[in-house]
Amino acid sequence: MRFSVPRSLSPSPVRRQQQRSKSTYRLPPDSDDSDYDSHSDGVESDDSFCYASESEVPKQPIKPRVKIKTTAEQRHIEDTVAAIRLRTRHHDPYEEWEKQTRKDAFRTARKHQTAQQSQIYDELDKSRSEEVLRLAALHAQQLAEVQAQLNSMKIQQQREEDRLRTGWKERDKLLWQRIDSVIKLEEDKVRTRLEAERKVREQEERKRQEEEMRKREQEDKRRKDEEDKRKAQEDEARQRAEEQKQKDDAEKQRIQDEKDRADRLAAEGEHRKAAGLSTPEDDWRNARSILMNLKTNTMRPIKSVKANKSAWGEQRRKITPKIGQLTNDAKSIQDITNFILGVMLPQQPLPPMLYAGLLSSLTKAILLQAETEVTAEKKAALPLAQVTFSLLERLDSFPDVFFAKLVQRCGGWPLPCRVPNTDHDGRPWDDEREHQKVSGYRKTALQSDKIGDEDFVKKEVPFESVTEYMDRVAGIMRVYFHILKIPPRSKPLHPMFQLPRCWTWFARILGDRSLLESPVAAQLIYTGLDVLGSHALEVWGQQWVKMLELIYGGVTVGFAEGRFIGGTSPPGVSARSRVQIEVERIMEGAR
Repeated sequence: MRFSVPRSLSPSPVRRQQQRSKSTYRLPPDSDDSDYDSHSDGVESDDSFCYASESEVPKQPIKPRVKIKTTAEQRHIEDTVAAIRLRTRHHDPYEEWEKQTRKDAFRTARKHQTAQQSQIYDELDKSRSEEVLRLAALHAQQLAEVQAQLNSMKIQQQREEDRLRTGWKERDKLLWQRIDSVIKLEEDKVRTRLEAERKVREQEERKRQEEEMRKREQEDKRRKDEEDKRKAQEDEARQRAEEQKQKDDAEKQRIQDEKDRADRLAAEGEHRKAAGLSTPEDDWRNARSILMNLKTNTMRPIKSVKANKSAWGEQRRKITPKIGQLTNDAKSIQDITNFILGVMLPQQPLPPMLYAGLLSSLTKAILLQAETEVTAEKKAALPLAQVTFSLLERLDSFPDVFFAKLVQRCGGWPLPCRVPNTDHDGRPWDDEREHQKVSGYRKTALQSDKIGDEDFVKKEVPFESVTEYMDRVAGIMRVYFHILKIPPRSKPLHPMFQLPRCWTWFARILGDRSLLESPVAAQLIYTGLDVLGSHALEVWGQQWVKMLELIYGGVTVGFAEGRFIGGTSPPGVSARSRVQIEVERIMEGAR
């Protein structure tokens, strides 16, 4: 049964909204509903609805209550209050989900932090273990380097002991030879004197009886001597004629070969010029011109001025020992290369004259190392070539200076060609000794510390033997061939140090018969094949096989009638045998 409220007593919609808002914030404090109070006290301030306190709610003027006169109005008020209480007791699932989410997030964060700390501790242990291993490896490497240095010093000491021991043996041998010769001389004198006395006595005793017999014997002896002398003169004249004929034939052949070669070069002149090619003689004159310019305009001013000489000597003494300390391991090669580059290319650039003088000193140190170490041990050429290759890439003007000094130490063999009869400026040589010196012959080892290069031609100093010259030049050329074998890294090298020079070198030496008969030619052909033979076969293929056929024919059947590569001297014959074995080895590996 519904009771209708009079329209005049029911509140308007606006008024009802104001009453509802007020009842929401201003509940009666003396409510008898305990559940409502407990639920309101248990809700956290940060997760529940935000209700304004009495102090925050603006005070409104107290209006006099309207006196409810009907039961319907009273019931309406009670229903409204019950609805408000029911609304405040409402349980919000979102708030519970948010609280639970915060708890889960905190738990996950703690778990993640624990995992991160464990990972950090594991990484620290791993890095500590790696550092221990790295230090152990570094210690082992340093120990190996020290051991290698000690071994090198031990080998050097052993060489010095062997040299001193050999010197003492030679000295003892020479001393005993002198003693034996003096004893023998005295014995011969006594024997001669006794024999003379005996003959005098015999002659005195038999003078009268054997005078005529002695005269007949003297006459017979005189006739026999005259006959022997005549036969010896005839044999000597015949031998001289044969030798002169051989010399004339060889000279004619040489002149004819030179003429044929000159005609061929003249015919190919325009083609060479168009292709940018040069003759061996042009290359020699160019290298000789660079060398003389270096001596005249660089080394003489440096040595003549005390300040220049002091600065040059200080830097030179830094470079020269490093070349002698070179060993065949990558670290030693890299360290010595970087050290030399640091001396040659400091932050403050060197004066041009000092820089050119140091280039000359550096080249001389490398070539002397090749003459001594590579001649004794072939493997020493590889690290020396690697250091030289790096310097050729980085140092300006070093390729020209290095090749000029190479021609100075080896004559025309790096090109290859015979040294002309005149200098690069057309000046004829003073004598044969100067021509030999320009051809690469050095003074003997016994005189090398006493006489300088300027006095070499003027004083009668003995030259090194052909065998010594051949071994020394082969050691230097082995380093040069190794440089040709190294591929370029950042940019192409000077044309004289590129791999095509290998083909040019073999083509030139096989085309010059006057060079082929020298034992040095056979030794250098063997050296080139030993270093570049197999590599050249991979590069040029069948064309290189044809080159090997020419070489093999020159050492087996000869390149002309009775003429072989290396000539007929014992050093040439042994070198020719090595060439034959090396060609057979290369072809055997190609099968």
